[in-house]
Amino acid sequence: MASEKWHFRVQSAVIIDSHIHLFQNRVLSDRSEFLHKDKAFCALYSPPKSRLASRSQIIDYMDKFSISKAVVFGFPWQDPELFRENNDAVLEFASRKPERIIPFATLGLDNADAACVEVERSLKSGFRGIGELSMYENGWDKASIGTLNDCVRIASSYRVPVMLHVNEPVGHNYPGKVFVDFNELLATIGNFPDVDFILAHLGGGIFFYSLMPEIAAILKNTYVDTAATPYIYDSRIFDISVNLMWEDRVLFGSDYPLLGLERYLREFEKSSMTDAQKNKILGQNAMGLLKLTSGE
Repeated sequence: MASEKWHFRVQSAVIIDSHIHLFQNRVLSDRSEFLHKDKAFCALYSPPKSRLASRSQIIDYMDKFSISKAVVFGFPWQDPELFRENNDAVLEFASRKPERIIPFATLGLDNADAACVEVERSLKSGFRGIGELSMYENGWDKASIGTLNDCVRIASSYRVPVMLHVNEPVGHNYPGKVFVDFNELLATIGNFPDVDFILAHLGGGIFFYSLMPEIAAILKNTYVDTAATPYIYDSRIFDISVNLMWEDRVLFGSDYPLLGLERYLREFEKSSMTDAQKNKILGQNAMGLLKLTSGE
């Protein structure tokens, strides 16, 4: 409930959650029909414990933890009708709460023509970025990266960030874990040096390679977010990421309703990050990336 108290050692002046999912109303009402329409959705959301959040639940979550703003997006449905409908739901939510909700548009990349049309349509409609983009079926292989390039080319003309689902290439398997070709991914990032990329889930650890000067140069405008990291790494990952990726380019993202801010705060407290570093991750970095002022 919004009245519950929560405590942590650092009281950030601004908290921005850069990774929240919202589905359209008919999916929220009864997901069963859609489990048969999209394999990736089925893999991720067929378990009854897989939570979906309504608009009011998102606002309640934000209010409970004093989260000023949130980047909200839908799901990369394979069916263009579904990803257009989901984007419309996100934009409608943002229009009702413009001071709180920052809309990103997501889409499936199986149909290159439909994907590019949706990128153009959504950005003309007022979306502030593209993502979280993913290829749950085939992963980030050469073919899917080709379609991604077409979409990023359009997004670059609007000067908006592009968020990608990137996970670690090793370790245990889980629903939503995809194949990632880091060479192809880095080539795409390198082809668009003026685009701010956000690599979700700490970029699958790609920041480690920023110790290589040529990779650091490619990643100069690349951010990572913290979404779902407590399920994958221990708390030392935050110390390592702020040291290797630079503390100005790590964003707090909860992956709500999968996890909420409180879980991340507990992990932050176990780390050796300074209060200043925590505050940057919790909101200051996102404000800079999204060009927000303190009055917005």
